[in-house]
Amino acid sequence: MSPKGNGKVNPWAEEAIKRAEAKRREVQGIPAVVEVEPGKAEEVASHLRRLGYSVEGVVNDFVFVDLPEPADFETASRLPNVRLVSVQKKIYPMALGVDELFKRVAIATDPLLSKLDVSDLYALGVRVKPAAELPTPFSALVTLASEAFKFAADPLGRLMEYVRGFPPVIARADWKLVTDTRKLMEAPDDNRLTTTYVGNIDTGIYLNPAIGLPFVNWICDSITAEPPIDTMGHGSWTHSCAFGQPCPSRYGTFIPVALAPESYHVKVFTAFGPCSSFQIMKAMEMCAVKGCRVVNMSLGGPLEGSADEDPECVLAEKLYKQYGTNFIVAAGNDGEEWSINSPGASPYVLCVSAIDWKTMDTSSYSSRGPQARWYKDNKDAFDRDYQKYGEAFLKPDVAGIGGDRESQIVAAVSLWYDAFYDLVPDGFDLMIGTSMATPHCSGLVALAIDRGLVGNIDDVKARMKRFGEKSPDKGYGLLTWPKLQ
Repeated sequence: MSPKGNGKVNPWAEEAIKRAEAKRREVQGIPAVVEVEPGKAEEVASHLRRLGYSVEGVVNDFVFVDLPEPADFETASRLPNVRLVSVQKKIYPMALGVDELFKRVAIATDPLLSKLDVSDLYALGVRVKPAAELPTPFSALVTLASEAFKFAADPLGRLMEYVRGFPPVIARADWKLVTDTRKLMEAPDDNRLTTTYVGNIDTGIYLNPAIGLPFVNWICDSITAEPPIDTMGHGSWTHSCAFGQPCPSRYGTFIPVALAPESYHVKVFTAFGPCSSFQIMKAMEMCAVKGCRVVNMSLGGPLEGSADEDPECVLAEKLYKQYGTNFIVAAGNDGEEWSINSPGASPYVLCVSAIDWKTMDTSSYSSRGPQARWYKDNKDAFDRDYQKYGEAFLKPDVAGIGGDRESQIVAAVSLWYDAFYDLVPDGFDLMIGTSMATPHCSGLVALAIDRGLVGNIDDVKARMKRFGEKSPDKGYGLLTWPKLQ
């Protein structure tokens, strides 16, 4: 007879279930993540199937399974070779406004979080706040009318302005093209990657000259029900910013932070929906196996337990050590202390906060450290992990240019987001968030690795440490090219 395992249930999952049950709300059908001993995933998956559980898949040393009742968490934790049983989280992009839309969908569709109220969610590190303000119908109509009058007065001249790219048709002084914001990080003019393969985990890629052509400049896989094409716009923005191609636009010449002759993208988000731990972790493994040295992750969710218990953080560590995959991850858009998201909370990733290019101060929405919400309520665990990891445990690590509500940034987008703010469907539009700060840093780190200036993100942190102590809002400060040399 097989001996029972010494596993346990993730304390975050226990707390979430306890809060739901305290409200006398029935919780059923919880997607779970079972961390197992190295090399034992298939064995544990087979055992779970024999017990009648539905297994979704296996990634590295993790088994993804649906557990019908909360009591099944304890049952699964006692199986041989099981270390920890956690809840599958819902993950969302980190562009301001988009994150709130996806987060609300995540909460409404989650079998556990949907049973909780706002105070419960906040205690678990899920903050629900008003979405970013959209342009009012009145201001949009005024802008459109103004442009219509200008076009009627000089149709040929306005058409030529549009074709040439500038002056922009509806551009404002508080909008900047990535071409301009990359200069604030002093990215080199010679920005072509030569040997470093890069990846992005996001909403997919759309055909856009700022990204290039499929199977020539990039490959995109999808682990959603949708095809790999970007049906939202966020993935096209982040990919074009970090690893795109130079091209003309009506805002001027678009230049990415790093020019990637080849890149890889894994689509995990649909047009309006968040994704699960399984999709994120599968995408992380796919990027690592594919040979991506730098992977942009402009996304996140609540930290589940400690950084040594949260499934995404644990996998980030495993892939960093096994494959040398450097994950560059958004801090989050919660705008307060103790609000770092997962997997940005991992000591083995580079966690990025946002700076406003207009003021060069920390963006109002940018999540602050020194760590995630869970650690604020578990100070003993914070002290323990800080002693274990040192400054690598304190977050964020660095800052990138992310803009703010009145200082947005333009890059390539697609489909329903195109013309969302600038009112012209031309493949370029504005976004702000730590989602935007992160690809600025991903491109710069990829260039530094490509040039042999650093070998990995530990080297990046060591270089940045020379320029001052970590702060809970900017980490070691704005990542710039001279600081990496």
